[in-house]
Amino acid sequence: MINILAILQARVSSTRLPGKVLKQIMGRPMLALQVERVLQAKKTDQLVIATSTDPNDNGLEALCREINAPCYRGSLNDVLDRFYKAAQFWKPKHIVRTTGDCPLIDPEIIDAVIAFYLNGNYDYVSNALEPTFPDGLDIEIFRFSVLEEVWKEALLPSQREHVTPFIYQQPDRYRIGCYKNREDLSHLRWTVDEAEDFEFITKIYNELYPTKPDFRMADILNLINKKPDLLELNKKYQRNEGMIHSLEEDRKMEAMKKFNLCKSMALQEHAKKRIPGLSQLLSKRPDMFSYGVWPGYCSQAKGVEVWDLDGNRYIDMSIGGIGANVLGYADPDVDAAVKTAIDKGVSSSLNCPEEVELADLLCELHPWAEKVRFARTGGESMAIAVRIARAYTGRDKIAFCGYHGWHDWYLSANLGTKNALGEHLISGLNPEGVPKGLIGTALPFRYNHIEELKEIVNKNKNEIAAIVMEPIRSDSPLPGFFEEVRSIADEFRAVLIIDEISAGFRMNSGGAHLILGIDPDIAVFSKALGNGYPIGAIIGKSEVMEAAQKSFISSTNWTERIGPTAGIAMIHKHRQFDVGSHLMKIGTMVQEGWKMLSEKHGLSIHIGGIPPLSHFTFEHENGFILKALFIQYMLEKGFLASTLFYSMYAHQEEHVEQYLKAADQAFGMIKDSMEAGHPENDLLGQPSVAGFKRLN
Repeated sequence: MINILAILQARVSSTRLPGKVLKQIMGRPMLALQVERVLQAKKTDQLVIATSTDPNDNGLEALCREINAPCYRGSLNDVLDRFYKAAQFWKPKHIVRTTGDCPLIDPEIIDAVIAFYLNGNYDYVSNALEPTFPDGLDIEIFRFSVLEEVWKEALLPSQREHVTPFIYQQPDRYRIGCYKNREDLSHLRWTVDEAEDFEFITKIYNELYPTKPDFRMADILNLINKKPDLLELNKKYQRNEGMIHSLEEDRKMEAMKKFNLCKSMALQEHAKKRIPGLSQLLSKRPDMFSYGVWPGYCSQAKGVEVWDLDGNRYIDMSIGGIGANVLGYADPDVDAAVKTAIDKGVSSSLNCPEEVELADLLCELHPWAEKVRFARTGGESMAIAVRIARAYTGRDKIAFCGYHGWHDWYLSANLGTKNALGEHLISGLNPEGVPKGLIGTALPFRYNHIEELKEIVNKNKNEIAAIVMEPIRSDSPLPGFFEEVRSIADEFRAVLIIDEISAGFRMNSGGAHLILGIDPDIAVFSKALGNGYPIGAIIGKSEVMEAAQKSFISSTNWTERIGPTAGIAMIHKHRQFDVGSHLMKIGTMVQEGWKMLSEKHGLSIHIGGIPPLSHFTFEHENGFILKALFIQYMLEKGFLASTLFYSMYAHQEEHVEQYLKAADQAFGMIKDSMEAGHPENDLLGQPSVAGFKRLN
């Protein structure tokens, strides 16, 4: 049985100064020097280093073996759990706590604090509760029995990270003592959190250690009296910044309770361990909104209503299934058709006749088209269209504008470049895994910049297989733009492919190219076509589409019945109720509401997109923080909302009115946060991210 156990907690993954405990001072790791000083205390019986199981701390464990210091490894983030289990192994009566950022710790002060604690029969004593010693000479001592109570009961982030706040926050429950210095030296900073701190400590050791390895606080004070410039090195930093941050986390934790997201957040954390990137779709990743408050998963969706895993109900005024649910969630007519199809049998050795019916419908909507191939997703549909164009022309290169999916043909534009696709909706798309041999086969140009397309085709005469474009997204085409594109395609015998995956069935029953007067060779549909059920269609002129038979383009699940059935039901309802006009009206109401509210609250925003695919951006240096705040405030009011709005047929005018009323309050709170100077302080989750980034 050990009477007094000293536990020194340390880890390599410090956020402000990574690896600080292993940084070298006079050829030795800083932690080794601190251990040397702690061991000079006379009243402790044993010292143990408590570090984490994180692989980054393997080097720290190796150091412990080298200096013959016992090492316990536990939780990285739940420091209280790590600390308790390290103590539990030794079963002491009392525990002295110090941290690995205190290399000037004074063993005489350790002994003095212990004596004060024992003589006063306290439950807990610290020399830092009412600071009079330099920051970095902090010592705490408490009963193991008290630590056990804390381990069982502490819940707040600050209590789990800093081990002892649960004790000293309850003076009525525990007998607490404060050990004070005769002189107030609390303005002195002798801890190591920043690079300047390490520089200060290094200079102290270089000055004192060679002649007096067991130097004490008095020796350091004498040195800085002789060399006061040393104090200038790190004077700008605030004491207890780590605790201040943790208390902010406490505040956020308490504020988060009103969101009731325990199940939702637990599944997100679990999903990160099982699913690379957490989601199959970048646009649905919670960090694209605000990780920590965005629910992430739904238990049910109907019309414009969504329920998360914790039973919270929201009106969805955000991405509408990222554009797939053009009619609304669980549309009764489409679902009824699909259920009938399921009862008939979804798959067999024979083909389903519904694919022929859907092909006829699509060609009826688009009289220029004569033949159709089907897939089940937008990305693969675009890959099929490009394959057909290459097979038809016998050429390899693609000139493109806009966003067209994840396949090799498209991502190859970023091979050997910094961010060629950055101008086309999503920045930072990494082409890792795309064959290097595709370099130079996908050549981007910007919408309405006909001169860029001309330059591409002139440099690559007789090599361009296709010109691939979205018909419209953020901007309308300039007069004559698409006429020139068509002329260039004809002149150079390139296939003109219009990607309607996003724009299709938003403005009309069919492709937006019909409204814009574009004459394509191929058009590609997905998303809205199935109202959430997987279906993609490649429609085109007969001569071009026949090239599909030159190349092997085939998949078992392209022959199942559900996708075509959903497509047929969606088109019939879309035409019957003129859904495109309704989507335009709802989207226009939202855009006009954004404009009015931004002017009312003096917020500078940019509004773009066709009305059914609307978006706005905060024109501010902290734009992604403001976006996350908007999401947060709207969630509080019962809305799934972002800076994107995809209108659905299920959206009614009263939904828009309720949404704009809530957005009015949200804009007001954002304005208040901006005027306070630190909008990030009001953020409960994380700032929104932009583009393609690894999710850790």
